[in-house]
Amino acid sequence: MKFIGLMKNLSRNIKYRRDKKDDEDSINLVDTFNNSNEENMKFISRFTRRNRILSILRYVILIPFVIYFLIILTPMKNLQSFIPTEIENSKNFLIVVAHPDDECLFFSPTIIGLTSRNKIGHILVLSTGNSLGLGPIREKELIGSCEKLDIDSSRCLSLNLTDLQDDPRRWWPRGNISEIVEKYIKQFQIDLLITFDHDGISGHLNHRSIAMGIEYYIANAESTPLIYELSTAAILFEFSSILDIFRTIIKFIPRLYRSFFSTILPFLFSPPNDQRALFISSPFGYFKGLKAFHAHHSQLLWYRHFYTTFSRHMFMNDLIKISR
Repeated sequence: MKFIGLMKNLSRNIKYRRDKKDDEDSINLVDTFNNSNEENMKFISRFTRRNRILSILRYVILIPFVIYFLIILTPMKNLQSFIPTEIENSKNFLIVVAHPDDECLFFSPTIIGLTSRNKIGHILVLSTGNSLGLGPIREKELIGSCEKLDIDSSRCLSLNLTDLQDDPRRWWPRGNISEIVEKYIKQFQIDLLITFDHDGISGHLNHRSIAMGIEYYIANAESTPLIYELSTAAILFEFSSILDIFRTIIKFIPRLYRSFFSTILPFLFSPPNDQRALFISSPFGYFKGLKAFHAHHSQLLWYRHFYTTFSRHMFMNDLIKISR
């Protein structure tokens, strides 16, 4: 009888352990399934997030390129919203800069845009860029750059004056700048002048001095030609190349609306004013500006190649009128 009792107890223990093991296996299977589900959900979440970021980046890149090609491949580039009638009617334009190579690094879209409209271009460089003793070389390089930009060498001048020497730590006298600019405006019968704004694009003191000198000239002259300054962009936008066209175009949307309604309802709406202008270079225009810069052999430094690749000013010039 004892033996039978022992066998029953053994049988019960074996059954209990088997049942317990089955329960544990079931629990482990459920846990494994749950963990697998959690990992799958995390993977799906990461994949979705990555796809969303890639989709946003795709549109950030695609939309500016669509706008860019829409403008340069259609008559939009000639709309009064972008090029005011006053600029269209001008004949002789003058670009006033501080150093040889400024004309192509900052103003090539404007120069190319104006010369393609049969305007007569003049470049006035207020120094020879002699800070490293390369002034005579840079003067010759300037002539080569002007030729690439379709400006006759006789209308491409660089000055070598005591008070206007290339120096990034020195402000130039605004009165001197005013007198010189006024002289050449009269000499070349200039009706459109374009130069730096108060930030000077790169922040160079000589650039900023020119803006102050032009402002002094406007305040003291009896009459002035149309005068526009080139807008400085924050560094993030400065080196966003053609992608910055989206932000730039937003500023012109009110002008585009006004241009549209003044065309279909001229008795209700007047054309947009001449307070802003936008010149955009095609890829061919960009390479033309790049060739002009390559004429400045002494300035072909590594960081200049970075600039000419990524700077918005190699592709577009957003101008603001400052004359009365």
